[in-house]
Amino acid sequence: MEAVVAAAAAPPTPFGPGDDAAVLPAARGRRVVTSDALVEGVHFLRAHPPEALGWKAVAVNLSDVASMGARPEGFVLSAAVPEDLPARWWRGFARGLAACARWGGAALVGGDTVRSPGPLMLTVTAWGALPEGDAALLRHAGEPGDTLLVRGDVGRSGLGLRRWLEAASGRAGWAEDHPVEDAVLQAHLRPRPPLEAGPAALALGARAGMDLSDGLAVDLPRLARASEVTLVVDLDRLPADPLLAGVSAVARASGGEDYALVVLAPPERVAKLVAEGFAPIGEARQSRGGDPPGVLWRLGGRPVDPALTPFEHF
Repeated sequence: MEAVVAAAAAPPTPFGPGDDAAVLPAARGRRVVTSDALVEGVHFLRAHPPEALGWKAVAVNLSDVASMGARPEGFVLSAAVPEDLPARWWRGFARGLAACARWGGAALVGGDTVRSPGPLMLTVTAWGALPEGDAALLRHAGEPGDTLLVRGDVGRSGLGLRRWLEAASGRAGWAEDHPVEDAVLQAHLRPRPPLEAGPAALALGARAGMDLSDGLAVDLPRLARASEVTLVVDLDRLPADPLLAGVSAVARASGGEDYALVVLAPPERVAKLVAEGFAPIGEARQSRGGDPPGVLWRLGGRPVDPALTPFEHF
């Protein structure tokens, strides 16, 4: 993708690629635009509840929009559809998509469908409006001395994925026979990103941020590299979650698809962010000598090598 971006001519934008969404000028103010694809066999199985997949296809894109500090406005859907996909499946998918659109305050305004000889593929492109001014939550805007904070569920989706795979065993039709009521399963199948957190963090003075689509273990190194800092992360400061009482901090950090929000903010802004529901979990430091930017993980105040496992869907 980096090679494609480097080769493709693009009109001037306030910021280059590399964030959760692109920032573009508009007739009034600025917009952010993002796109996410979901591929059968990679991001989901045919046994997944279609209603849940419709919800998730929208939610993951709204998360990217909100993580920039923008408020979602609309989206389009493109689908590559196998011939053996029944109409019943599409009706369930449509219900989930519409429900998430209403929840997130975004409208479906168009899209495209094509026949696919391969797996089902769903692509949503979403956009939203930034507040007046020059600010946005950008990955590269963090500075040494900033506090690292998180808002949202960390680790629930990873546990939910494991629980769902154990229960469903890949059997198509399982979802129709077993309504999803478990909160941990809900976190994976029907995520609810804290859409209000990005705009709130931006208004309260946070200057860098991103959503946790791939989990702390994968996404925090990306944030550190973009801001050219070392992030010192205290794993035992992750927000307490009674549903994850038996899950280690390392396992929580290794899970993906949480769609929580992490931000970097000056220390004097932390109190107001905490009052808004954010939890401090670390800080940004100047990278030492020739050491590249990265993450120093700590547990109980001591540096640890937790052997964090990057998140994989299947």
